[in-house]
Parts: sequence; C-alpha cells; structure tokens
Amino acid sequence: MKTGKHINCSLTQLPFNSVLSFKTLIAQIKQISSTTDHPMQKMAKATLAAVNKAPELNAPICADEVLNNHPQLVKQLMAFVISPLRHNSDLEACSLPFASEPFFASELYNKAAGCKSRHFEIAMDGDQDLSLIAKLYQAYLIILEKFYNYSIDVDIPFTYRVTNTNNGSVKYLRKRIHTEYLEINEIKKHPKLSSKEIAELFDNTEDLNFWNSKIPLENFEFSGFMHFSLTDITQDFVISQLKTDLLDKKTIETNEGFEVLQKRMCALFENPQLKFGMAVAPDADANLNINLIWNTIIPRSELQCSDYIGSVYEKAFTENRIINISDLSEQPNDLVVQNLLNAGIRSLAIVPLFIDEQPVGMLEFACAAPDNISMFQIKRLHDVFPTFALALKRSKEEWNDKIRAVIQDEFTAIHPTIEWRFREAVGRFLSHTNKSNQVPMEKIVFPDVVPIYGAADIRGSSLERNMAIQEDLTEQLEHARDILNYAIQLKDMPLLDDICFNIQQNINTVKSGLKAGDEVVILEFLKKEVNPVLSLLKERYADLSEPVDVYFSSLDPELKVVYKKRRDFENSLTKISNTVSEIIDIEQHKAQAVFPHYFEKYQTDGVEYNAYIGQSLVKNLNYNTIYLKNIRLWQLLVKVKVARSIKLLQPQLATKLDITQLILVHSNPLSIEFRQDEKKFDVAGAYNIRYEITKKRIDKARINGSNERITQVGKIAIIYSHADEIQEYKKYIDYLIAQGYLAPTIEELELEDLKGASGLRALRVEVNFDNLAPNEINPEKIARIVTNN
Repeated sequence: MKTGKHINCSLTQLPFNSVLSFKTLIAQIKQISSTTDHPMQKMAKATLAAVNKAPELNAPICADEVLNNHPQLVKQLMAFVISPLRHNSDLEACSLPFASEPFFASELYNKAAGCKSRHFEIAMDGDQDLSLIAKLYQAYLIILEKFYNYSIDVDIPFTYRVTNTNNGSVKYLRKRIHTEYLEINEIKKHPKLSSKEIAELFDNTEDLNFWNSKIPLENFEFSGFMHFSLTDITQDFVISQLKTDLLDKKTIETNEGFEVLQKRMCALFENPQLKFGMAVAPDADANLNINLIWNTIIPRSELQCSDYIGSVYEKAFTENRIINISDLSEQPNDLVVQNLLNAGIRSLAIVPLFIDEQPVGMLEFACAAPDNISMFQIKRLHDVFPTFALALKRSKEEWNDKIRAVIQDEFTAIHPTIEWRFREAVGRFLSHTNKSNQVPMEKIVFPDVVPIYGAADIRGSSLERNMAIQEDLTEQLEHARDILNYAIQLKDMPLLDDICFNIQQNINTVKSGLKAGDEVVILEFLKKEVNPVLSLLKERYADLSEPVDVYFSSLDPELKVVYKKRRDFENSLTKISNTVSEIIDIEQHKAQAVFPHYFEKYQTDGVEYNAYIGQSLVKNLNYNTIYLKNIRLWQLLVKVKVARSIKLLQPQLATKLDITQLILVHSNPLSIEFRQDEKKFDVAGAYNIRYEITKKRIDKARINGSNERITQVGKIAIIYSHADEIQEYKKYIDYLIAQGYLAPTIEELELEDLKGASGLRALRVEVNFDNLAPNEINPEKIARIVTNN
C-alpha cells in the first residue's frame, strides 16, 4: 500500500513471529459443548471428539501438512467462525495472524477473490508500503489493549483494488479484520509505560520508529488466527474518489487526469470496455474554443461543434434530460450516428450538465455491444454530476480568463454596456481613413456618470504571507542543517562547518524578520550551495542516503523548495477571493439586467470594483435616478451575502483569513475618459481626481483620534463626504436591519485626514451572522423598496 503522507518507519517486514493456533477457538467450542441450551451443542461435542483424535490441532501448527491431513476437521472447526449458511453470500476467510493468504475461506471468497486471476493491491497510491504500516499499527494497538489496559478500536480497515486480469474489470473491497481468536505471547517482558508516555505515542503517530523504541515488537509473538471479511464498496469508493479528483483542475485538463476518470467510470459501470467522454459547452463562437475541454468519444478532428446541431446530443440539451440509446443502429442515420457506428459504438448515453439552468457541458458513455448501458448505472453518478458541472464551469471560466487576459494585453477589455460607443468611434475612424489621410482616433468620454466603488480586502494577508514564507524557509534550513550536522559526525569536513554556519545565519535572518530581497538570497543559497552538497554526500556516504532522500522529497517538485505553509496560505486566499468574485459576478449579471452600467472588477489579495451609471453610458435607453438607488441597495445586499459566505467558508481554510468591506459614496456626477496609452478608463478633470485619490487611501484609513481602522472584519464601512449623501443609505440600512441582515448597531464616525482627501465621515454597520443562509438578492424586490423610499 502506498501513502502520500510519509511515515517514519525503517522496518521492511513484520519483526515478530506469528503462529497458527486453534487454542482460543477450541476453548470457545468447549464452552458451547457445556451449554445445554446452545443450538450448536451437539456439533461442538462432535467436533471436540474429533479434535481429541488429532492432538496436533490442539498445538501450535507450524506446517501446512497438519491442515492438509485434516481438511474435513478444519472445515468443521471453521463452521464455528464462518457459518456454512454464509459460504455463498459473504466474502469471509481466516488466515495466520497478519498474513495475506487465507488457510480457509468461504466458497464465494474462493470464487471472487481467491482465484489466480484476481490481483489485489491497496487502493491508495503513494511512496510507502502502507499495508505493512497498517499491520504494524494494528499490532501495537492490540498490545496496548492487552498489556497496558489501553483500549482503542483495533479494527483498521483496508481498502483493496481488485483487478480481474482476464478482462481488466476492477472492484474495490473493504477488508475488516476480527481479532477475537488472536493471542499475544511475550518473548521478553514488556517495558512499563506511563499514561504520559502512551499519550506521547499518539502524538507521534507518523513515527513508527519512535513507537518501536518504546514497545519493541520483536519482544512479542502472535498466535491464533485472524478472521476477516470483504465488502464490495466499489460504488461509494469510486464516487468519493471522483469528487476528490474533480477538485483538482488538472483532472479534466490533462490526459493523465482524464485517464484516471476513464478508469473510475469503468469500475463504476463494472465494464472495462466502457468508453467515456466529456466536453465543455462552447460559447456562441465555437471557433474560439479550440482549447476548451473536448475529450469526446469521437475526436474533434472528425466531428466539429457545429456537427452536433440537430443530433441526439442537441436534443439532450434542449430537453435537459439524460438520453440513453440501447442500439444506435436502430436510430435515424445522421453524421453523428454514422461516426459513432463507424467507431464501433452501439450503446450510448448522453448526460447534459447545467448550472442555474445554463448549459456548462456534457458527459457521454458508450459501449460496443447494444443494450450495455442501463439508466440505473447512470443514476449511480447522480450525486457527482454537479461536481462535474462545477469542474467544467471552472475550467471554462479559467480559459475565458486567459482569453480576456490576452485581449486586454494586446487590445483592451471592452465592457458590453459601452461597446456601442467604441464601435461608433472605430466606424468613424475607418470612414475618415478611407476618404483621406489617417486621422487620430476621437476621444471616448462619458460625461455625467455617478461612480460606485466597493472593496473586499483580506485582512492581514501580507503578514500571513510573510509568516508562511518564514515557516517554510525555517523548516527547509533546519532540515538541511540537521543532515549536515549528522554528516560532520561521520566525516569531519571544514566545508560542512562553513555551510552549517551560513545556514544558521540564514535561520537567524528568517526568524528576525525578512527584508526585501532576503527570500531570494536564501533560496539561491539553498539551491546553489546546500542542495548540491547534500546530493554529493548522498553519493559518498550510504548512511546519508535516506536522510537526503527524505529532505528532497519534502520539497515541492516544481519549485524545489518547501512550500507547505505558503500553499496553505495561497489556497485559502484563493478560496476567499474566488468566493467573493463569484458572488459579485453572479449578482452583477442580475444587476445589469435591471439597467446596464459600466463595471470592472480587480482581484488581488481581495476583490474591488468600479462601476459607473448614467445616461451617457447607454444607447436607446432612458436613465432615471431610481436605477442609482437600485444599485446602491444592491451593493449593500452583496456585501452582506459576501460576509456570510466567507463566514461559512472559514472551516475550509487551512490558513485562517477573513475580509473587511467598504463602500465609497460619491454623489456628484463626473466624467470618465478612455486612455488609449493605458487602455483603461480614468476619471477626467482635476476636481474629480480627488475621488481617485480617496479610493486609493481609504482602505487603511483610521478613525479620527484613534489607531482603529475604519474597516473591520464582520462590518461594512460606508464612507462619504457630505451629510446629504448618507441619508439614502440610512433608509436602506434600516430596511436591512428589519430583515435581519444587519445588526441594529450603527456607528457614525469621523476619519482622520488623508493626504489629498480630508473631511471624510463613515457609517459602520455590522453584519448579522445569526443566520448564515445566503440572503436573496432579488432585482424586482430591490426595485420595489427603492421606489417606496
């Protein structure tokens, strides 16, 4: 068995002796024979009489011949362990203590698991023999229970992948071991351990060498036998693994990951010849999506996206239902059906995937034989369909982000609301260019628009990032130092003393606080000076081979550094940013439907956004201030939803991070102009520059007369300049308090003067976390509220 988590264990085999014995079983049978009302009393007496004629079965059994000489009697003994009534229904067997091969098994076990065509292996993958490790742990726990009166569940389950080498089919079986017929004998008196020392063992569960130093296993002998049972858990195990696989985007984006999915599907359908395919739903312009997920049964080189129009695939999407075709040869012949038949496909099932009634992709299953896929088999995957949908949606969004990034780099990202204005300007530019000499592009300015600004910042992210860097660097430096100190004990080399000194200097630098450039210098030192020396020592000295291997295995395979705490931090930060960003994206889409407005979002250590609303931004629509009120209430509701969602997300974060949120109110209309050199919009006019300065500085602003920041976790700061600007918000706040979205406490605060922006004030409200259910943001409801206010 392999494990990704390293267990410190130098043992390569079981260090204790195991002896087969029926002593405990025979004692149990004797007890049954003396129980007058026991239903098996007569059988017990008959069995004991037979055992008395074969005294070698009463003693420790050291040779297979003993069992071979008494097959019927052994079968009679085992009937008290494995009921003959279960022989054809249950997978059960008995083996020598901690042995893999049974000496007796039920008939079903012999047929399903005991034949030579069944290949057993532990289901998990990794770099250690976890089968041995699990047996060692089990032995320790049995010893603790008997000799140290420390009772704990010793039923450690094993999950096996069983491959039929004849046809390639795979099943997953859970093995449970029963130890009631097991005895432990001391070869050497066991050492006494205090409760504190036993607790220390469980504090070091990843160090079996430490356990063996406290309780040497070679001092014990196990006798008796182990009774174990196997349970088919293929469906639950594969579905669980699928959900885990799909959390990693590489699973659906790489050939290796897709092969894993293919194997899982074959196991789940119990059909090694099953073909599996999946694809992301393309956008309107399918030609732009050539690199999206498209691992279909018929490759893209043979069938383009447009070829599926009018086929059974389109029918599955339009009707939003699973379509299962038992025999394609009986279907109307079209291009898709013909290609599938040419590929030898007769059975086909198509599963459309939707999120919020929007198609995100599809799964397909196929077999060469007709009537080979049942709806029951497909329904087994029902719980994992949403995970597939989210994985495909995530990959599509990431791909679209890449497309947008290239466009923004080469051209610019033009918001759909204002695309009409750019088309007008480009049209005029091209018309003038055709008629005469080239003229400059006209300025694109939108006057009299009201700005909307909001931000969700991850509090203390810089500090947490630095702490993660320090912990990772310290771990790697100390690990390298310990190996070199060990090397010095083996061979005194002045060079090693010098490197150890430099390592210690770097450890001191890290612990005292990293300055700009320190991290780069230390990493270069490790890569260019320390790592080559460790590799050389490994080649020269056999005793250093394992420690050096452990050191290099602790490094990130791509970055070649310890990257544990930083990975935890980055994953946590990404989860928060993605959650905030996804909420804003979803709700912004709804807000655009109420009245189009310009909106841009930035995602760094948190998420901030700029929006502008006004008549000049739209064409063929009439603007009304009611839409400004609408978006302001929308903004508050989104802040509440973000705060509650991040609160719910906290248990999933490896590094504990949280967010602060603010809104900047600016009621005076201003103008925005597209800067061709920077390919972005800027506020136009000297007076309006104050708004931009304020945006950049308010996130770290403090309350006047104190060191407290205006932004606090769990609260929303609404920053404004003039008293009349905030009256509207106070009405919305009263409404949100009445709805239970906000706590009733409202703080009215003055901010310290900022460079370029003074006289700022703020309302600060607290989100009500008593109910963490995501609050509904309904555009129609928002419209009714702002109309009544």
